Amino acid sequence: MRGVLVIIVATAMASDGWDTLWWLPADGDVTPGKQVASHKTMPHLMFVPDGTPPAGGWPLLVFLHGQGESSPTPLPRVAIQGPPQTCGRAPGTMKMAVLSPQKPMSSQFYDNDVADDIEALVDHYVASQKLDVRRIYLTGLSQGSIGTWNLAAARPSRWAAIAPVSGGLRPPFKEAASALKDTPIWAFHAPNDVILPVAMSDKSVDACKRLATRTAEIKYTRDEAGGSDPSWAAAGIPDMPGHGGMNSLAYYPGELYEWLLQFRLKNK
Repeated sequence: MRGVLVIIVATAMASDGWDTLWWLPADGDVTPGKQVASHKTMPHLMFVPDGTPPAGGWPLLVFLHGQGESSPTPLPRVAIQGPPQTCGRAPGTMKMAVLSPQKPMSSQFYDNDVADDIEALVDHYVASQKLDVRRIYLTGLSQGSIGTWNLAAARPSRWAAIAPVSGGLRPPFKEAASALKDTPIWAFHAPNDVILPVAMSDKSVDACKRLATRTAEIKYTRDEAGGSDPSWAAAGIPDMPGHGGMNSLAYYPGELYEWLLQFRLKNK
């Protein structure tokens, strides 16, 4: 099944070129099968799959962008990388709803006011769309990965599983790791990352693994990665060895999404 998914995603995403950012979303209301941008409440992108949702509703993945996509950068550029890129380029391959909030440049995703706004968006879409409150996942890259680690540690009861890509926890590590003891984690980081050192993920993963009370699965992909996401040239973003390439390794094969979908919150 995993091999089939990889082929489907790769074929769909190769069907149109990478020389322009043709898939960036326009403003609009939620439309099944189409990613849209919204400036209501907290600026964000929203995607809901087309078709009949599974029993309980569509799973929801919350994606936290990197620093370069923070406001006042135009909101559609949040879709340059990661899950919202797939929602734009190959929407038929994404079998979960994807919410991509945009934070201000001066803020962190785990700041209380930003975290409150993200939770308000989640609550809004759970109430207004057919979404499964037991299967809400959190992922992010670079500064969004730091946000993923630390937002999840601050509010662990919200997330069925998390996937931080190239980031890490803030100290004290043991306290944060304890908060995440029941949260499945798949972390990604390249040892050749020239932007954020791999030690950030090493220390975070180690703190979680050392915790005697840990109950949930933890995985760590620590592989050398190339310099850029495939869309970076069209977006005018320079190569960043180990940093951009890890986005591709984490998000585009489809294996991560399969892994996330196996988890459900038990207390909802």
